[in-house]
Amino acid sequence: MTSPASATITPISTARVLWAKVDTGFWVANRGGEYFGCVDSVAGGFVARDSHGIPVGRYETLEAAKASLRTTMHPANSARRRRLERTPLVVATAAGSTAVAFALTAGALAPYL
Repeated sequence: MTSPASATITPISTARVLWAKVDTGFWVANRGGEYFGCVDSVAGGFVARDSHGIPVGRYETLEAAKASLRTTMHPANSARRRRLERTPLVVATAAGSTAVAFALTAGALAPYL
C-alpha cells in the first residue's frame, strides 16, 4: 500500500497523452486523467478538437491530427482560437450598434409621426 507522502504526482503538463478509439472514426485523448481532446474522421481527412471542443484543424492523416493536439500552443492554433473566441464579440457589437442606430432613428422620427 502506498502512503500519500510517497505517491508520485505527475504534473499535467508533462503527463503522457493516451488515446482511445471509442467508436468507428472517433478517438479521444486523455492526459493526466483529464479529457484532452478528440479526433473525428470526416470525408477526406480528420478533424481535431481541443479539450474545449474548439476545432484545432483539419488534417490528412490521423497522426497529424493527433499531433496537433499536443501543439495547441502553436501560433497558428492560438491565432485560430483567438479568431473563434472573438467572433461572438464582433457579432454582438454589430447587433448592438444596429439596435442603437434604430433607436436613435426612431427617436428622431417620433415627433413627425
